[in-house]
Amino acid sequence: MLFFGIAFAVVLSALSMLLVNPPAGYDPAQAFGGTAKQAAAAARTAAPNDGKPSEIIRTGRFWLMWTLYVIGSGAGLMVISDVLGLAKKSLAEQAFIAVALFAVGNAAGRIIAGILSDKIGRRMTLRIMLAFQALLMFLAIPLVVNGGAGQVLLVVFATFIGFNYGTNLSLFPSLAKDNWGLKNFGMNYGLLFTAWGVGGLIFSEMYQRLKSTGHQSTAFVIMGVFLLLAAALTFMLPGWRKTGDA
Repeated sequence: MLFFGIAFAVVLSALSMLLVNPPAGYDPAQAFGGTAKQAAAAARTAAPNDGKPSEIIRTGRFWLMWTLYVIGSGAGLMVISDVLGLAKKSLAEQAFIAVALFAVGNAAGRIIAGILSDKIGRRMTLRIMLAFQALLMFLAIPLVVNGGAGQVLLVVFATFIGFNYGTNLSLFPSLAKDNWGLKNFGMNYGLLFTAWGVGGLIFSEMYQRLKSTGHQSTAFVIMGVFLLLAAALTFMLPGWRKTGDA
């Protein structure tokens, strides 16, 4: 692990030196072959202003998105905290397979959620993913917690949990950009991203405490209810036509 950590630090630091800011007036739509008509349409539907960090944290929209992020990421991080232990019930020494496929699902979720949200909108994609994740939480009780899952079902479960977790890390940066523009995107998304840490702290701690008292299944029920609530709250998010929201 130390070798991989050093390798990542070296490679990423070297590649970061190649990054440059685009010139003033740069238009990605035209730079990648888009027409002037498409660029004008994008400009009309872009975020109305470049929100400042000090401004956005005083809005209900920010805290709504922050709450959704806490719940969505918290569900995945709760499972991550014990994915190996859950997998050992059905896969025994092959439990690492479920962990590996969780990572594969995580990566796939980021890509697919991005593609899907460009077609049907951020809100709708997030709503679907949160509802699907809630379903997985309830299915986890008979399939995983109670040891009823076969090897194939457990692998599928781990993959889909990872998939839904990954969607959060694709959708919320896009939502931050859609709502508050790109000028202060780094700071704005950084503030929103604090939800990831809070979600992991709250729900992972809840899970471990309930598991230690023999109420592991209760943690999945609670998480499922929170996810259904979050899916309902997505109806309160604003719809930006740029993302095809309805």
